[in-house]
Amino acid sequence: MMKTMLHRINKLWHHRKVNKMANKKSKTIKDAYKDYDKKNKTDKDFKLDYKTYRKICTEFNSKVSDKILKEAFEFKLFGGIGTIRVRKLKLSNTQRRVDWNTTKKHNVKVYHLNFHTDENYYKWFWHKKRAIFANKTAYSFVPIRKNKRTLAQLLKENKVEFFN
Repeated sequence: MMKTMLHRINKLWHHRKVNKMANKKSKTIKDAYKDYDKKNKTDKDFKLDYKTYRKICTEFNSKVSDKILKEAFEFKLFGGIGTIRVRKLKLSNTQRRVDWNTTKKHNVKVYHLNFHTDENYYKWFWHKKRAIFANKTAYSFVPIRKNKRTLAQLLKENKVEFFN
C-alpha cells in the first residue's frame, strides 16, 4: 500500500514538474547562459561570467537589429532555423487596423490610412518555412518594443524600403 502511494505521489510530482516547464513561454538570456555555462564548464578559454555574456549578447542583438532595420537586411539564424526580416504587407479592407483614438472621438469606426507607407503594413517576420526543426508552429518571434518603435519611426521618416 505504501509503495503504491509513494508511486502515485512521485507520478504527481513529476507531472507538476513537466507542466511547470510547459507553461514557461519564452527563453531568456539567463536560460541561454545556463546552457552555455554547462557546455563550457571545463574549457577555461570560453569561461565567461553572466554579466560579460549578457553584454556580448545584447551588443550582438543590437547590431543585428540595426542592420535589419536600416539596411533591409535578412538575417540568417544559426542552425538552420530560418531568417528574420521586416516584411511588407498589403492588407484588405477587412484586415485594416482600427484607429481607436479617432473612433472614440467621433463615434464612427475609423481605420488607419497609412498614407506614409502607401497603405502598406510592415512587421517583423521570422521566415521558418525552410527551417529544419519539428513543430515550427509552436514557436514564435516577438521583437522587443524598442525595435517595433524604431521600425515605425523609420517608416514615418521614409528612410528605408522593405520588401515583401
